[in-house]
Amino acid sequence: MRTLVIAGGPNINPCVASIAASCDKVLCADSGADFAVINGIHIDRVIGDMDSISRDATDFLDMKNVPIEVYPPEKDMTDTELVLRSIEKESEVVLACSLTGRIDHVMANLNLILKLHEEGYDITATDGITDVIPMCGKETISLKGVDNPKTAVISLVLNRGDVNGVTTEGLYYKLDRADLKFGSSFSISNKLMPDTDSFSVTVEKGSMLVVITDSEA
Repeated sequence: MRTLVIAGGPNINPCVASIAASCDKVLCADSGADFAVINGIHIDRVIGDMDSISRDATDFLDMKNVPIEVYPPEKDMTDTELVLRSIEKESEVVLACSLTGRIDHVMANLNLILKLHEEGYDITATDGITDVIPMCGKETISLKGVDNPKTAVISLVLNRGDVNGVTTEGLYYKLDRADLKFGSSFSISNKLMPDTDSFSVTVEKGSMLVVITDSEA
């Protein structure tokens, strides 16, 4: 089961619609439904306090009989977290969210996917241009078919402390059981080796975010 969660907020690229086509279910957090409606994405359920969704989107949901779960505005988590925690851990989850704009929301969503991954969720985040993959040791990820490999930029971002035993394959600046220090920019802006569109990262201990973006997007 692959589930797409569309969060509210700006700067989500319309190409997320192609991700939706590969998913078994699409859930929207509040005004994430506006993005789905505008881009012709089928919606299975909308969850949130409904304080930012447009009237046009609400009317569309009513016409299509899309289930809506309404929560009070005064609650202990964001609409996005409400949606994510409604999904069973066995499902692969893709969170479509803004990775630019309000820095508090961006940071909260990135911390959230890392926390959920530590809890056992298979989850990634994307805005359609940049992909963010959480890792917590001991773990290996392998990615094949990276879009635009000549202009792809790969960064390893630490936000919980040091990370130990980091090994990479397929990246220009290779790491071999390296220890990365929290707060250092050492592991920012790597790139793929020439003539390849794949790479792997292994972590022995600690947690971090693998960020893949296109330098020319």
